[in-house]
Amino acid sequence: MINQIRADFYRQRRSIGMLILLIATVALGIVITWSKTTIGMSTGGEEYAHKLMEIQGQSWTIRTGLQVGVASASSLIYFYIAVFVIVIGAEYSQHTLKNTLTSGISRIQFILGKYVTILTDIILLTLCYYITILITGLALGRKPGAGWGILGKDVAFMTLTVGFCISVIISLGIVLLIITKSLVISAVVIVIWPILISLVEYAFKLNWLKYFDFVGFGDQMILGSLKADQAWIYAGVSAGVVLVAIFGSALIISKQEI
Repeated sequence: MINQIRADFYRQRRSIGMLILLIATVALGIVITWSKTTIGMSTGGEEYAHKLMEIQGQSWTIRTGLQVGVASASSLIYFYIAVFVIVIGAEYSQHTLKNTLTSGISRIQFILGKYVTILTDIILLTLCYYITILITGLALGRKPGAGWGILGKDVAFMTLTVGFCISVIISLGIVLLIITKSLVISAVVIVIWPILISLVEYAFKLNWLKYFDFVGFGDQMILGSLKADQAWIYAGVSAGVVLVAIFGSALIISKQEI
């Protein structure tokens, strides 16, 4: 599994796609900080929206930029679909899956290795996103709004939370890719997942579906608009989805002909 992860990172270092993705992520951070606006759709609920408006109404500081940047983090899903395609989608589009699985790696190691690679990529790119917001705010002469130690903790917490929540959605894409063997279907589901969950929840009044709104979970956690008892449910569902996706994918692929 370690060799597979190393091979994936080696390919990424030689991929123009990852460079373009990094540039796009940094550009998003610069644009929203400079323009004091948000890009993307939030599904965090009314309390989250109220909290966000309250923060935006304050004097704009570097910390304000970081907090408001959370609302634009939903746009990162549209960027990070490229990570999914490069890391695991390429195995199907380039028909190299058989070579990988017959090289001595087990199915569970294959899936787990791919998820770890994707998660690492997403966390590093999200870190670049928040560091860009911080540096841009500093370059524009804005006040910190908090001590640098607190800002550092904010960046770390936001990075890990947003990165993990997006990776949960991508883990569902991995399952769909293995079941359908269609990169298009899995990619589309990843992109529309936050909107789809919100629409179905609203249309059919299924309140429990909110726990599958992983982007909204991350937004609410970062801005502190989520109650502790609900936070544990969201976290449990998110972790459960990742585990089911990993082990389920390994089980499915073991039953398929390569």
